[in-house]
Amino acid sequence: METLKFFRSNGLIPPDVVVFAKAFQIFMRLVGKDACWDISKSRHSIFSGFVNSKRNHLFYKTLDARPFLLAMVGKFPDEVNRVIVRKHSCNCKYCLNPSHYYYGTMADVRLETNQRQGDSLTPEVVEKIRTADEWLSSKEISRRLKIPYQRVRKIRVGITFDSLQKKDQPFTLSEGWETLDAVLQQLSSSHPDEVRRYELDYHMTNEKECPWHRHGTKEHKGRFGHMGECLDCLEELKKGRCTVDVTKFDYRWYWTVKRFWDQVDVRGPDECWPWLGATKKGGTESVAYCPSPVHSGATQSAMRVAFWLSRGFVGKYRIHTKKGCEKFCCNPLHLEARGLDDALEPSKIETIQLNYVNIFSHFKEASAKTGDGGGQQQPPS
Repeated sequence: METLKFFRSNGLIPPDVVVFAKAFQIFMRLVGKDACWDISKSRHSIFSGFVNSKRNHLFYKTLDARPFLLAMVGKFPDEVNRVIVRKHSCNCKYCLNPSHYYYGTMADVRLETNQRQGDSLTPEVVEKIRTADEWLSSKEISRRLKIPYQRVRKIRVGITFDSLQKKDQPFTLSEGWETLDAVLQQLSSSHPDEVRRYELDYHMTNEKECPWHRHGTKEHKGRFGHMGECLDCLEELKKGRCTVDVTKFDYRWYWTVKRFWDQVDVRGPDECWPWLGATKKGGTESVAYCPSPVHSGATQSAMRVAFWLSRGFVGKYRIHTKKGCEKFCCNPLHLEARGLDDALEPSKIETIQLNYVNIFSHFKEASAKTGDGGGQQQPPS
């Protein structure tokens, strides 16, 4: 594994990889994939090894942290691009988000710095100046592009931005998750105690099940992403799944699902669905029972459970109601998972089925399909 080799060659050990992975998980839950990950915004003990008081970038155990951030998502330097560049869209010089960095040249550093300071010169403009027709004078190009003449002249003769390379589209964290999950899978076998200590073991387990798992099937079991989201549910979310249907769940989840929706004022599909169940902290937070394979507690916010039981299990992603909703609204169409960019916004609720027509015959048929012979325990009537 190239990532682990990179850490070892720079004096770090595998548990340090787990620390970086946990840091990623915390910020994904707090602010999402695209925002700046400023370590000063979190007081978690995991950040004790990071230092932001030296120079103009982040350090980890006296080492520049940026190469390790990129290594976590499978990005490494090559013969040409060896300098770490921070994108001009990133406003935090101590940012921990690996998608805000890339390997480039000093010309890229100058260009990104200029853009951060409001300069209109972009790689596309530089390329346009370079490839302009020879018969066009630098003064004419300067006039057309509204760029100072001296800058145009220096770019054309190769004095400035001579090492600027044509870059691919910036990578996103979604593209780096596969590399990160592969690293964690290897660490789970070599350093299981460290992985379990930082609650990252659910990425690799083959035993834990998503609420949508049905007994006797392979789906929704043992396949969890970096934030604890069920990867099978994620595929359904990409298709826009949205259903309030107790018949979609295994018998072991029947009463959990049914009792949850019994505590929701289910109205029209376009109206808010207020939570009628328990609250805490003086009525400022909702409380709903729903065991989770990636949380230590058995209760969650009502909005989170509503999202899990209607659209899919998304683990530790934060669930928010849309602007203008009533307090503790549980309408699936009014909920969104912060940072989950791959989810397709549903246009309607496919079905609303809160009771079985014949619960015993339903589970008898389900047992026959899975080969249980009807011998499993059935829920009470």
